[in-house]
This record gives sequence, structure tokens and C-alpha cells, in this order.
Amino acid sequence: MMKLVAVIAAIILVVGSSLAFQGPEPMKLGSKSDPDASLFSYDQKFSDTTTLKNYHLGVAAYKDFDGAERLSSNIYLESNREWVDIAIEANFSQGTGRMGYIVLNQDSMDIRDVMVDVSHEFIGNFTIDEKILVMKRDMNETGIFGCI
Repeated sequence: MMKLVAVIAAIILVVGSSLAFQGPEPMKLGSKSDPDASLFSYDQKFSDTTTLKNYHLGVAAYKDFDGAERLSSNIYLESNREWVDIAIEANFSQGTGRMGYIVLNQDSMDIRDVMVDVSHEFIGNFTIDEKILVMKRDMNETGIFGCI
């Protein structure tokens, strides 16, 4: 009888350890070629919004992507008292994209006194590659880096 209990315990131990090492079932990422997968990555939509406001220069810039199937997106913003550097790159297969910037008059800094107002809107497939550098008026190369 004791041998029978030992054999049953050994079988339970072997079966239990084999189940423990099996691990969880890996998640399948779906594609059009595998409709049985649980997650369809090609159906995912993205939204992304970035806004920059430089009050010293009176500059505001923004990008806003909504309901887009993203292929790639990159934004570089550098802002300080003397200049604003904006670079936006994006490539989307579909969706809606908006980007733009305004520059106020440096003397009045009044929201009603806009010197530059640029706005783009893209629907469907679109690519953006925009680079903007806004500097204070009357600056020269020595003034940018604080040199004499």
C-alpha cells in the first residue's frame, strides 16, 4: 500500500512540475493574415498634442494629431529668452493632423497684433517636415551666444 501511495505522489509531482514550467500562453498580436489573434495592432489609432508658448518672444506653436494610424512622429522644441527653435516631422497613413504657430509683434506683444499666423491641417495620408526658427529682432551672431 505504501508503494502505491509513493507512485501516485510521484505521478502528481511530475504532472504538477510539468504544468509549472509550461508558463502562460504568449499573447498573439493580430494582423490581417491572422484574424484569430486577440489584439489587432493595425486597427489602433493614436492622438498626440504638443503646445509651446514662449512669452518672452510672443511665440506659440502647436501640433495635434487625432485618430491617426501612426507611422512615425518626432518633435523638437527649444525655447529661451532670445529664440525659439521648432522642428516637427510626422508621417501618417491616415487621420487628421494640425500644426501651426503664431508670432506677435515684438514691440506691443498684444494678441491682436499678430505678425505671423501659420496653420496647416492635413486629412488622410500626410507627411509634415517643418522647421521654424524665431529670433528676437535686431539680433546678430554675437548676440545669439552672448559673445562680444
